[in-house]
Order: sequence, then structure tokens, then C-alpha cells
Amino acid sequence: MKASLLMGIHFHQPVGNFDHVIDKVCDNCYGPFLELMSEYPGIRMSFHFTGCLLEWMEKNRPEIIDTVKNMVARGQVEMISGGFYEPILPSIPRRDSVSQINMLTEYIKNRFQYDAKGAWIAERVWEPALPGVLHEAGVKYVILDDTHFLYAGEKKENTYGYYITEDNGSAVAVFPSDKVLRYHIPFRMPGECIDYMKQAAEARENPVFIYGDDGEKFGEWPGTHKWVYDEGWLRNFFEELVKNRDWLDLMTFSECLEKENPLGRIYIPTSSYEEMLEWALPVEAQEKYESVLEEVRSYGKEEEYKPYIRGGFWRNFLTKYPESNHMNKKMLYVSDKLDSVRSGSSRALVSEEAEKDLLRAQCNCAYWHGVFGGLYLFHLRSAIYHHLIKCEKAIDPLKYGGKDFCEYIIRDIDGDGSPEVVLENRDIALYFDPSSGGILKELDSRDMCHNLMNTLSRRKEAYHRRILEKIAANDSRPLEKCESIHDAIQVTDNKLSERLVYDRYGRHGLMDHFLDIGTDLRGFAEGDYAELGDFLDKKYDFRIDRDNKKIALILNGKGSARGAEIEIMKKITVSRSSSRIIVDYIIKNKSAIRLDAFFAVEFNFVMPGANDPGYKIKCGRRKNSYNVDEEIEEKNVKNMSIYDSRGDMPVKMSFSRPARLWHFPVNTVSQSEKAYETNYQGSAFLPAWEIGMEKGSKLGLNIKIDISRR
Repeated sequence: MKASLLMGIHFHQPVGNFDHVIDKVCDNCYGPFLELMSEYPGIRMSFHFTGCLLEWMEKNRPEIIDTVKNMVARGQVEMISGGFYEPILPSIPRRDSVSQINMLTEYIKNRFQYDAKGAWIAERVWEPALPGVLHEAGVKYVILDDTHFLYAGEKKENTYGYYITEDNGSAVAVFPSDKVLRYHIPFRMPGECIDYMKQAAEARENPVFIYGDDGEKFGEWPGTHKWVYDEGWLRNFFEELVKNRDWLDLMTFSECLEKENPLGRIYIPTSSYEEMLEWALPVEAQEKYESVLEEVRSYGKEEEYKPYIRGGFWRNFLTKYPESNHMNKKMLYVSDKLDSVRSGSSRALVSEEAEKDLLRAQCNCAYWHGVFGGLYLFHLRSAIYHHLIKCEKAIDPLKYGGKDFCEYIIRDIDGDGSPEVVLENRDIALYFDPSSGGILKELDSRDMCHNLMNTLSRRKEAYHRRILEKIAANDSRPLEKCESIHDAIQVTDNKLSERLVYDRYGRHGLMDHFLDIGTDLRGFAEGDYAELGDFLDKKYDFRIDRDNKKIALILNGKGSARGAEIEIMKKITVSRSSSRIIVDYIIKNKSAIRLDAFFAVEFNFVMPGANDPGYKIKCGRRKNSYNVDEEIEEKNVKNMSIYDSRGDMPVKMSFSRPARLWHFPVNTVSQSEKAYETNYQGSAFLPAWEIGMEKGSKLGLNIKIDISRR
């Protein structure tokens, strides 16, 4: 009996993650893993480190890179390439995909003196056109899950080896990572992993066992450090591999390509690992999917039926979460801007840092949400916008010759079939969606490289019902054993059920509300109120006025409020050399019905440091200030500001008429690999004016917004 084992370990930390978090992972996971493996020079593996993690380690933990260098030099470790900043390759332009892979391949060659032949596929998100991209980047093989092969109709018993796939003649080898090993390692005893391989090897000739999974399982996932190191799982596993070397040969993936023939050709459909496909489903479909699986399990048919039951498609995160779609399409927009500069006379002037900023903004983690926080983590989204805006800031001098400018762009940026309008100058950029209430979807400070409207709506998630079930059952038990993150998520706060509030709409700016006079702050914050108008999703007509010094976007919406026929005109003016935004409203009652209501304009802001306690909110000349996580109700407010108590004052608003001002923090309830938790997403501000409008009457309002910290 002879068999081979190929082990690929994937080490990754997202762009924008906190230094102290990565430092902790190095101490609890990466360092101990490499130190112990160094004691076993006969244990051979293939490592994939993402470029963002390698960049961080070079600066903060160079000793880890030195350890890996030594392991590569003695032939113990093969290095695997991939997208440098771990993008979902099909979600970015092909030119950027090739650049990402080439960048990491070159980095590996320069730092580790190794010619990487394989590529790690981020989140194993596969689409049939990928072989062409991989082939162009010189990739010889990739590691997917055996689930991908089952979705293609292959039998489990035929996944002990690799296949060839291709697209229009561009071929690449694909290795199926074994689900049994992925779920055994490190959660079952080492001997059970060996027994599984031994039993499978006895039934077939020279099988190749393939394991490819996250390195964070070895010390960073909940409960794993104690189990893997203190209780000796990893050492015992290595001892078992050494003890069984007479029949189980440890190889790298490149060696397998040289020594073994492919099992055949295969064409893999769009897929990822099965949990990812479930998370990509809309909530109602995800709940139904879970119910179907439970029913199948109750009949003892899960393994038999599972290849024919699958979830959604990774790109559907872009419909499930419009904020993710906007971020993705902003990235595509900036990529096109950079490419247009590259194609022009300024090509030689495009800085390497600007190129890197674009690629950093393609890191996948902030674009989706499953068992990891992902999209729900503000600091990850903030990092994406930071690098995109920083890239734009580098492009502008090349595009406009270093002069002040004020421009507008009309383009279907978000891919919904209707145009958006961008107003921009050297200091700010504003993204408007005329087809959805004429709202302001993005407000960028080029000075801070920050999107002040990088907020996330409160929405229902399929796992919210599990939170309620755990709270009802008083299940807040601590972890008693090492468990997979899919089973180990804890409820640490029984008040989470009170925070399960769902928004009716996305959280943006310049959102036009008509509210009943009796509406209160708490009811509005919890969505328990009557919306008297229909302007939140109304299509606004638009036109552009401009002269040498300024540009104005004029938006016109026609709708109703409490039966009255209403027209809203809002004019947004941006000047050539100013970070001030001037908003002029004219509201007209076109019907014979009198309208008595509050007219309110909603803004959702978030500062670069989210709910850092240093941020304060001040209303008018009042001496007292508020924290951004407090509720505020003030009357007769003519101006307000969000400022940093340590010196900066980046956001100021003033009103031509005194307003009633409401503020409340927008908090979501989400899951991470450790626990269900509350995340601050931003602050909702609602200046409102009581109106009583007869037929033919009109009301004018002016709002000024300043966002420069200079």
C-alpha cells in the first residue's frame, strides 16, 4: 500500500486589520506552527502567504519571514502564489487579476528565491473563465475543494488526485482538497486522520490525498491554541505522519505534477466551498436552504444528496448587500480611471504606490459576510475606501496637471441600468443616485482619504433566529472543547435581541422624509413610524449647471405626502477650490390639500475612527457635547459639528432655518468566528422642519456642509 499526502496551508490577514490583532495571531498561531514544524524537517508542505500579510510581517515580524525562508531553502516548504492582496479574481478586472498574481509571484522570487508554480484561489471562488487568467499569469495549478468536483458530477472516490481544466485552450491543473481531512484537521484526533487515509488507500491504487485550508485553524480559531499546542495536537499529528512514512509519502503540489499523471479533464461550474454558497443566498432562501438540509439529515441522506443541493453564487453578495456592490463598482471605476491615465501620456508618472493602492482595495474580506465579520466590520470597509480615494488623489494631478478643478461624471457606476452623477474637485467627491430618491451615496474627503457615508444598513440575517433561540434557551455556555467555527459561535450578550432592528432603506445622505408631527426619536430610530411621503425611492430628474468656478447638480422629484401633490427641487453646488457643499431645497405643494408634517433630511455619517470616544457632536452654541453613540434630540439648531476632541473638526453643518435635530447611532448585530456581536456602523442625523403648506405655497431651505479638517 502506497499513498501520498499534499498539504497546502493558507495564511492571511485582511488589508486594514488592526496591528494588535495580527500581532496576536502571530503569537498564538503562525509563530508556534512554524516553530514546531521546524523541528520536523521531514514534514513537507506548501505555504500560501497573502501579500498583505507578508508586507505587514516584513515591517512588524521579520523573524517569521526568516523562518519561512529557511524552510524553503532546505526544501521543506513550497511557496504558492495568488492574488497579492487576496482578491476574488472574477470580481476584479482581468488586467488587475494578472497584476495581482504577477506581483506575488515576483515577491516570492525576490524574498524567498523560489519560482512559485501554483496559485491560491481566494475563498475558492471559481468561475469557468479563470483558467485563461491563470494561464496568462503563468500559473500551473490551483487548489479547490473536492466539493467543486462533486458539483461537476464527479464521484468522491475519483477525487484522490488532480485534474486538468481549461478555458479556450488555456489549461491549468486543479487539486481537490479533501472535505474529510478539512473537517478532521485539527478537530479530530490525529490517529483518526491517519485511519481515514489508510482505509481509503487500501481500496485504491496510489491515491493522492490533498489538504488545503486556513492556517488560522492552528491556534487562532476559538479554542484551537490550547488544543493544538498546549494539549499537543499538532505535535502528535506530526508524529503520526513520521510514523506512517513507510506508506504515506509527503509531497508538494509541484512534485505531484511532475510525478503523477492527471486523472482526466474536468469542467467546474461556478462554485466555492459549500458554506460560502449558503451565505451568498438571500435571507429567505438561506432559511429555506437550512430547513431542507435539516430534513435531508433527518432521513440520513445528507452525504448522498448534498452534491445536488447547493446554495448561491459569490457575486450575489453584491445584490444581497448593496453597500458591497457600491464598493465593488467604485473599485472598478477607480481601476478604469487609473487605466486611462496609464494609457495616456502620463503613463510613466503613475506611481507604484498608486498601483498598489488600487490592488489593496481589491482585498476580498470587506466585500462579503458569512461566519467572519467581513462586510460588517467598519475598519475593513474603511481600508478599502481609504486606498481607493488615495489612488484617486494620486491620479488627479496627472489628469488635471496639478491645477484646481471641478468636474462631473455621469455614468452607471453601480450597474443598475440608471446613471449616477459624481461631482468632484481636489478636496471632495460626491456620488449621487438620481433614480433612488436623488440620494447622496458617497461623500469622500480627499484630505482624509475617507468616505464619510461608509455606513451599513441594519438588515435581517438568517442567523438572527439562532441568536433568539440561544437567548431563549439561555445558551451562553463557554467553549468546552475545540470546535469548528461553524459550531462554536457564542451569544455573549442576552440584550442582542433588543438590537435586532431592520432598516426600510439604505443609509445614505440627502434622504427626503415627510413625517407625522407626533413621530418621536425612538420610534424613528427603530423604524416604528409612518413615512408620509414616497420620495425615498422616487426617481429624480436631473440636470447639470456649471461655470468656470462651480458645478451644480439640480435634482427634481415629484411625489406625494399625506395625499398632497409635492415637488422637491434640491440643488447641490460644489466650487472649484472649496470643500464646502451647498444644498438648496425648494418644496412646493401643487395640490389643494394642505400638508402639515415635518420635512426632514437624513444624513448618515461615519468618522475615520468610527465610534472612537474622542469624537464629539456639538449642537449650536450649547456648551455640552455628545458622544457619537448617544441619542440626541435638540430644538432650534442652526448648526452642528462632529469633531475630534484632539483637534480636528472635519464635519460641520449649518441650516438657514432653525431645525429640530435628531441623532442616533446605527448599530448592527452580526456574527464573527467567535461570537454574535454589536457593530457600530455610523451615526444618523435628521434635521427636520415643521411645515404647514397650503396649495401653491413653497418652502426654501439651505444646508451648508463643510468637511475639510484644515
